[in-house]
Amino acid sequence: MITRTHILFIGFLVSALIWSCTKDVQTIAYNPEIAVPLFTSSTSIQDLFGENTDTAELVVKDGNLTLIYRGEILKRDATELFKAIPPFGGLMTDTTITEPFTLENQIQLTKARFTKGTISVQINSNVPEDLDFVLEFVQVTKNGETLKINATIDYTGTLPVFLNLPPTDIAGYDIALASQDITVRYSATKQSDGTPVILPAVIFAVTDVEFSYLEGYFGYEIFDIRRDTISMDIFDNLLQGNLQFAEPKVILFVDNAFGFPVRSMVNVLRVSKGSTMLEVESMALDDGIDFLYPGLSEVGQEKRTEVVFDKDNSNFKDILNIYPNTLDYDIDAISNPDQIPDLIGFTTDSSYFRIGLQVELPLYGKASDYTADKEYEIDLSALDDISAAELKLVAENELPLEVIIQATLLDGDGNALATLLPTEEQILTAAPVDANGYSTGASTKITFIPADATLLEHMRNAKKVLINTRFSTSEQGQKDVRIRESDEVHIRLGLKATLDKEIGG
Repeated sequence: MITRTHILFIGFLVSALIWSCTKDVQTIAYNPEIAVPLFTSSTSIQDLFGENTDTAELVVKDGNLTLIYRGEILKRDATELFKAIPPFGGLMTDTTITEPFTLENQIQLTKARFTKGTISVQINSNVPEDLDFVLEFVQVTKNGETLKINATIDYTGTLPVFLNLPPTDIAGYDIALASQDITVRYSATKQSDGTPVILPAVIFAVTDVEFSYLEGYFGYEIFDIRRDTISMDIFDNLLQGNLQFAEPKVILFVDNAFGFPVRSMVNVLRVSKGSTMLEVESMALDDGIDFLYPGLSEVGQEKRTEVVFDKDNSNFKDILNIYPNTLDYDIDAISNPDQIPDLIGFTTDSSYFRIGLQVELPLYGKASDYTADKEYEIDLSALDDISAAELKLVAENELPLEVIIQATLLDGDGNALATLLPTEEQILTAAPVDANGYSTGASTKITFIPADATLLEHMRNAKKVLINTRFSTSEQGQKDVRIRESDEVHIRLGLKATLDKEIGG
């Protein structure tokens, strides 16, 4: 279950050491034969992978090494999902007016707090006296006090009197809407004797409204979260053979700071390779996934929902048989999916959905004749003074997999010159494993790699080397095995060479 460039490390190690072996030889006077140790190495699975694959992380999760491919975290804020509160107002020809306070998408507010907004008022008077005026918004309060706008209407000898009041800032005020109505009333009294009067018209308008908190029923609405694609490179270099993960999974997680029921609507969840596409199937997807959400006493908190699609509740393991390189997903959210109007929830101006998806491939599975290759540039001019050589490779392997390689020398145009080995060579034998697939010890394999004068000449002329690697897990790829972080490969390499003259320096 080692992938791409990193799976080729073991094969490349052998050939790369041949290319660079003379760099470690000190100045040596002529001697028909020498034997020197060249290399000792202990390599862990982390080293084989390097820091990352191109698109995955190799992490320890639940005690097991796991490849994780992560999608982009998709986030939608309250300001993106809910439209701005439209302006509202009224024309008052009597002292009291009651109007419905309605919003789009069946939203029924019971409580809210303004974070922004202004009230504009225009007064028309036909009374030839100075008046005291008070406009009251019955359901709008701050610190327990009803919002009142006070004004004086000055009579200047000309009727009618038109008065535009300065805008009133309503930030920080609360509104309670038990009946979805808002009541506005005014009083206008003569300053001379306190006699109440009815004015021809009072016009008010509430504009630029924003809320920091809304409470009520938020209706049934589909929120578009956006589509994303996860690239998976685990199968990219697979030429032939078989690679199976025993416990692959897709994990969907949702962080929800909205205080009302939300259910997923999965439009797309599928793997693909070229034109071949297969859908992830699961009863959980068919029924929809209900996200956890904070209650009225948990304002400001978020709740995480995590759903795992694995071999037990989905077909994800089976559809990996096409060796996909992408996972596409498009998941939307439905508010109040059961449309229960008595279910009171909330949102704040900082509420959000955050949706993520990741593919997890624990290094537990099996492979047989999994073949991959990689081409490297080389410079073997340092082999001029060697007429024959033999490398001795001793490999102690704690990994439950065997590796077979072949190296083909290429000229500058990519034409094959020779193969490094007479036949494909097994350089690692799989470590023994227990019933759970864990290695129980190390296996040892000694490999001799000869290089006569003809092969050395090809090596000197080579500009590239093509490393072909084929590996299988224990029992010829018939058994699921696990690779632990502590499993290592210990390699010792020595050189026996026939020299033409003094080398080194």
